[in-house]
Amino acid sequence: MDHLEKIIKLVDEGAERAIEIRRDIHQHPELAFHEERTSALVRRELDAMGIPYEISPVKTGTIATIDSGKPGKLLLLRADMDALPIQEQTGLPFASEVPNVMHACGHDVHTANLLAAARVLNAMKENWSGRIRFVFQPAEERGGGGREMIKHGLFDEMPDACMGMHVDVKPQGVISIGRKSVSAFSDAYEIVIHGKSAHSKNPAIGIDAVQIAAAVITALYQIVGKNIDPMEHSTLNVGLISGGLASNIVPDRAEFRVMTRNATKEARAAMFESIERLTKGITEAMGGTAEFNFHEGYAAVYNDDKLSGWVADLIRENAEELYDGIGEIPENYLRDGELLQLGAEDFGFYAQKAPSCFIKMAVGEYASAHNEHFMVDEHWIQLMTRVMCMAAVAFQNESREIHE
Repeated sequence: MDHLEKIIKLVDEGAERAIEIRRDIHQHPELAFHEERTSALVRRELDAMGIPYEISPVKTGTIATIDSGKPGKLLLLRADMDALPIQEQTGLPFASEVPNVMHACGHDVHTANLLAAARVLNAMKENWSGRIRFVFQPAEERGGGGREMIKHGLFDEMPDACMGMHVDVKPQGVISIGRKSVSAFSDAYEIVIHGKSAHSKNPAIGIDAVQIAAAVITALYQIVGKNIDPMEHSTLNVGLISGGLASNIVPDRAEFRVMTRNATKEARAAMFESIERLTKGITEAMGGTAEFNFHEGYAAVYNDDKLSGWVADLIRENAEELYDGIGEIPENYLRDGELLQLGAEDFGFYAQKAPSCFIKMAVGEYASAHNEHFMVDEHWIQLMTRVMCMAAVAFQNESREIHE
């Protein structure tokens, strides 16, 4: 690829600083919508680079834009900044100083990587056209920060494409670029069944809400097998149920909570319809009523097939240069194709609106994400930045349509 040699040189020059930033953020983690210190660090770095930015209406978010001065496309690059409510147990010299808060999902790496990419791409403005927008997003974990930023105008000007990167718990240096759905829509229901209380000596005058709930739950567990195409990769789980006051009283109320995961909009819609239809039908047939409280979760990350294939080909064509000086190229260094996982990731809110490519970069098999022992091999942040910058410059300079 043209300009790759310059990208690698600039990335390598800033590699030590990227690790310093990552360690600083790791040592001072902040929970969703409370990333005040992290945001201040991001803005100081952008100021030092001379990159203009806006403070998002969504608390702690920052949106920076580099304009090449030449007409062209708008590319959005995103990193998340928040940590998790976990007590770190890694023993690292730069372990979290905040009790019960830890970067256990790599967002410290994502933020440091995006700052490093901004520095490189700013220094190379003469080598690419159009504009690149850098989104430092709050509250990916349980906060839906991406959804909130979009609600508050982030996509008022629609980007031509979005790209994001996430660390992955696999052998170092393995890159994964899934096609189409790579995560799931995750949604929750709270369902309340109302019956009629009575004493157990005369149950016929009551309507047993717990009995109704049991019948409904049994029926709901049949949805995935009977109402959803088995190729759609859907799950339904009832994770909590409560009801009743005493063993000698027919309960007039029962509540349970349902979590659903669906790879596609079509399966999601079918799931919603089936849950409500079965619940209402069974409840009414047994003399009760049902109350629904729906909690919309995260949208599925959908990797544009053509764009993601183009990025994967770009990596294959330049693998030797990308890995040079960092480490040996793993035997199966690029995972490309159908890589659906049913976890949730709020980059899905971006990917449902604009052509997107979400890339996972393996940084070691230490412990799973959201674990108090989670660690990364910082050595591979360089590869993340090289790949992101290479893809950004190539995309901005590509004249063909490269999305579905």
